[in-house]
Amino acid sequence: MRQQIVPFFDLCTGCRICELACSQNHFRAYAPRKAHVAVSIESEGLRAQPSICIQCDDAPCVRVCPVDAIDKDDKLGAVLINRDKCTGCKMCVLACPIDAIYFDTESKKATKCDLCQGEPACVKYCPTKALALVKTR
Repeated sequence: MRQQIVPFFDLCTGCRICELACSQNHFRAYAPRKAHVAVSIESEGLRAQPSICIQCDDAPCVRVCPVDAIDKDDKLGAVLINRDKCTGCKMCVLACPIDAIYFDTESKKATKCDLCQGEPACVKYCPTKALALVKTR
């Protein structure tokens, strides 16, 4: 069973608390540029759109990784990067169709949403419930 975070664009106000929650949970810092969720603001601030990994069934990032550092975790229902195996080649970054894999310039490794091991901080702290964790088949 796959899990993914689903954004509800009509509920997003663009507050970007999800980005802060994500970066704090993963990097122990309020650094939106490091977050695995990104909120884009369009039309002079009138439309906010959160974007996050959809945990693809047939993930291109898994197929292109030359060192098998990316794999699907069946228990969690997510595609995960083993940062110990990652060589920083950026092939997964280039292969991702929705630009949801980032290259961390400090660690020189790829990084992406790991669903916070089943309890996503972005979902938990979104004040408008614009993000939801759902299970799909």
